[in-house]
Amino acid sequence: MNAICTFAEAAKVLGYKSRSTLYKLKSDGWLDDYIIRYEGRDHLQLKPRGKQKLADHIMGIIQWRPSNPIRNQTFS
Repeated sequence: MNAICTFAEAAKVLGYKSRSTLYKLKSDGWLDDYIIRYEGRDHLQLKPRGKQKLADHIMGIIQWRPSNPIRNQTFS
């Protein structure tokens, strides 16, 4: 599956209240492998072929905090 979402949709799926965390990761270059251009706007691939899932990638790069919403999500 190659699910493509806007930043707002991806934030909701990942458990964030807003898309600002994803935009910060994007500006720092952490999401370069997950961004695709669609209809003139950047979108995120949640499960790109040949790469780890976006949720797993983010969990590997963010600072561990018990309150971080993505840590409480289960993704299949």
